[in-house]
Amino acid sequence: MRGAEPFIYEAGEVGCLLVHGFTSTPFEMRGLGRYLADRGITASAGLLPGHGTSPADLQGITWREWHGSVDAQLEDMLTRCRRVYLVGLSLGGALSLYVAARRGDEIAGVVAMSSPIFLPRPLGFVLNRMQPRMPYLNKRFHDIQDPVARASHVTYTSAPVDAIASLVEFLRPVRASLPMVKVPALVIRARRDHVVPPASSRYIYRRLGSPDKRLVTLDKGFHIVTVDRARGQVYAAIYEFIARRET
Repeated sequence: MRGAEPFIYEAGEVGCLLVHGFTSTPFEMRGLGRYLADRGITASAGLLPGHGTSPADLQGITWREWHGSVDAQLEDMLTRCRRVYLVGLSLGGALSLYVAARRGDEIAGVVAMSSPIFLPRPLGFVLNRMQPRMPYLNKRFHDIQDPVARASHVTYTSAPVDAIASLVEFLRPVRASLPMVKVPALVIRARRDHVVPPASSRYIYRRLGSPDKRLVTLDKGFHIVTVDRARGQVYAAIYEFIARRET
């Protein structure tokens, strides 16, 4: 898909690994990456397995492959930068938290934006039962308030139900991992997110094991906060979170 390409902006010894969301691409992290690089922070975003080509390539992919991809991307960033922060959106936020719980001694902090934590467990069972009869579900809308950003967003318009079921399965180990996240953490949510209930971010924030954590609530924009109407606030909050710990 045009615009779905991974990127890296080399800028300094402090780096950010940016992790995109489910059915989406690094496109939604590119503006944030440029903003950070302009301020001396190296920013990189890879492409999660099954993403950025066609929904058929996402079929059969599980959360373990997404997790393995983020682990590999982190290894690369650690060879480039002295200190690395994980910054993820939606599924990318859940993946970032999961990795931070396991590799906290290797990273400097974690940012989770619009991250899911609550989807009914029986949903995964139902989706797997549906898969032979209905292998894909159409996405009814892109949850972006800004009409220009919504029209240009690079993402799939449908998703394989088995991949959705794996996402549901993944949230259980993510929930269990939250107390093991000890690094500084920033949680960002949009008040009018139509994909992830605001209670998810509150749950994440309360259960994080880090004594150094902050919750930011956005009054503008919907789920894809990195491209929506409050993106400037998001970029500034992430930069401030990093700069306070690096100066």
